[in-house]
Amino acid sequence: MTPLGERTWYRLIACMLGMLASIGLVRYSYSPLVPAMIHHDWLSSSQVGYLGTVNFIGNFIGAVLCAWLSRRFTGGWVCRIALLIGLISVALSAIDFGVWWLAGCRFMAGLTAAGGMILTPALVAQNIPEHQRGKLISTVFAGSGLGVILLSLTLPLVAHDDPSMGWLYTAALTLICLVIAWPGLKTIHCAASSDVQHEKTTVHRKRLLLLAACYLFAAAAIVPHSVYLAAYIHEVLKQPISFSMMVYAIYGAGVMVGGPLMAGLVSRLLGRYVSLILCMTIGLAAALMVIFTSSVWIAVASGFVLGVAQMGYASVVTHRVLVLAGPAGHIKWWGRLTIVFNISMAGAAFAMGYMISIGWGYLAGFWMAAGCFALSVIFAFMVTVPKGINSKG
Repeated sequence: MTPLGERTWYRLIACMLGMLASIGLVRYSYSPLVPAMIHHDWLSSSQVGYLGTVNFIGNFIGAVLCAWLSRRFTGGWVCRIALLIGLISVALSAIDFGVWWLAGCRFMAGLTAAGGMILTPALVAQNIPEHQRGKLISTVFAGSGLGVILLSLTLPLVAHDDPSMGWLYTAALTLICLVIAWPGLKTIHCAASSDVQHEKTTVHRKRLLLLAACYLFAAAAIVPHSVYLAAYIHEVLKQPISFSMMVYAIYGAGVMVGGPLMAGLVSRLLGRYVSLILCMTIGLAAALMVIFTSSVWIAVASGFVLGVAQMGYASVVTHRVLVLAGPAGHIKWWGRLTIVFNISMAGAAFAMGYMISIGWGYLAGFWMAAGCFALSVIFAFMVTVPKGINSKG
């Protein structure tokens, strides 16, 4: 009888919960809690961006460590340890020991996010036929959106405007996910299937570098929405803290459907080349929605649009890496792109915090996002599909 941890359906659930916990809870719990932390003088508006930078530096270091540790141990164990670190980080965030304490917690959370982002897609794709991998990977990415929705809708009811209670609630949800997912977050050691044995192992290095450039600008472009949207709606559009917290439920809905929609349906109909271009174009539209209107509801809707673009391109890109680098090179190259992604996000978060501190305001960051998405569209056009590879696969 096949052990539970090796059954495909359970591994899919486990990897979804791993993504939900590492990205949807540990990473994105910060954003809906920003208005409450500003209100209770835990942070200033500019410090929000600087802590975002610390988090993304943690992501960068985590990505390097994941790639290195996965070669020496197993991806499953590294993923489990990353989630444990995330659980500790959100629990410790409930204590108000000042900005440096919270910065350390956000650094630890960054380590967790890197582990979830890199390893859960790789784990779910193990010993799976090529034609099924794209569907499973996009489903795993939907877990992050589900986490954002769950947290954003329930956080105001549980925590009200109390940051400490919000962090403790996030820790409780993370613990539940970790307990359920633990047996399925493991590396399978068995003979490769015939599908895997006969796959081409050519590494398309030039296209991977172009893909990395596209991913770099797309990473910087999502920072204003993913870090500052709630604060923008609370401080600039003058909405209550509870409403600002719940805004991320709309964003999470976009994240949840972005992978299955863009990496699933759109990719099957139009191919992953076109799907990647569309993801970047949709992201550009999200930034422009904030720039050219002061409507609260359009700003809220832009979160959904951005979520579709963000998780859409993340799902498409990780599958493109799998195709361009092969199964053997997937963790290595996906780890490299995750490093690029987090360096870019760290720089963008610091830049936006600085722009706010000198009085340029929140909209300067959204202009930055629009410019970065425009550049990512250009690079997406350049990442062509090699001959002999099915773009719709």
